[in-house]
Amino acid sequence: FLITVSSESNEEADALLKWKASLQNHNRSLLSSWVKDTTNVSSKTSPCAWYGISCNDAGRVDNITLPAKGLKGKLHDFSFSLFPHLAYLDLSYNKLFGTIPPQISNLTNLIHLYFGGNQFSGNIPPEVGLMSHLMFLYIDTNHLDGSIPPELGQLSSIVELSLFSNHLNGSVPPSLSNLTDLFILFLQDNSFSGFIPPDIGNSKSMSVLYLSSNKFSGPIPLSFGNLSNLNSLHLYGNSVSGSIPSSLGKLKSLFNLQLKGNQLTGYIPSSFRNLTGLLSLLLSQNKLFGSIPDEIGKMRSLSILDLSQNQFKGVLPPSVSNLTNLKELVLLYNNLSGSIPPLLENPMLTQLSLDNNHFTGYLPHNVCR
Repeated sequence: FLITVSSESNEEADALLKWKASLQNHNRSLLSSWVKDTTNVSSKTSPCAWYGISCNDAGRVDNITLPAKGLKGKLHDFSFSLFPHLAYLDLSYNKLFGTIPPQISNLTNLIHLYFGGNQFSGNIPPEVGLMSHLMFLYIDTNHLDGSIPPELGQLSSIVELSLFSNHLNGSVPPSLSNLTDLFILFLQDNSFSGFIPPDIGNSKSMSVLYLSSNKFSGPIPLSFGNLSNLNSLHLYGNSVSGSIPSSLGKLKSLFNLQLKGNQLTGYIPSSFRNLTGLLSLLLSQNKLFGSIPDEIGKMRSLSILDLSQNQFKGVLPPSVSNLTNLKELVLLYNNLSGSIPPLLENPMLTQLSLDNNHFTGYLPHNVCR
């Protein structure tokens, strides 16, 4: 048994050395431990003591951790099939380029995959959907293009999926709604288009949902009101239209809501009075109208309130004086009128933007403090 394990360990060592040799500028000081054992001709080389490599009790490689080490090269000389026990692979923030080989699916026991912050190009290989144990998939901040393969909806164990800051396009496949244990979904800063799949509202575990800086259109799905564990929702910088669904007022765990830079119309839902834990509400650069509801004063945790560049009119409700944690109040470019409430005597304020409205009367007495 020991001879067999040693032989397999030697195969893993050879595979790592082959990949090291293919790198264009591997950091010799960091990978200097990656060498064959030449002290004993009959001995086998084990990579378990090499820099960035960890092994399980049987001496098989189960962890490769080499983030931000200046590694430059491709993955095509990486023999994925020789690492059946690998559970953790972190090559993030290096200078790796080329495509992600479909053979990566041979890492059948992989749980953590971190490729973010590299220069990978081409499509996301559909074969990634075969990695049934994968829980953490980070391939953000690369040059990937094409659409999200529907096969990613087969990753039944996934809890964190990060694809942001690429050149991905097309619609988001409805199959992602199968990922019912998904906790974090980062799709921001791409070129996704079409409607936001309403079935994403089935992911009851979702805590962070970032869809900002894309080309999404159509309404905000009513089903988002089912995301009872949602903490942060970013939809800014799209072409989302229609009214803000009142169902968002059911998200009592929400503390960050950013809907700015869209085509939203209608009123601020009165149901927002239930968002008592909300810290930031950014609704600027839309086409919202009507008056600012008095219920806004019940959102007592608010630190940032930005309603600028809309079509709000009427007075600023006196209830805003209840927002004693407010640090930033941005109301510029609306049609607000009347006097300014004593809110502005709040010592927490660091930013106050009221220009291009129709306010009258006096500034609050203590505003200059």
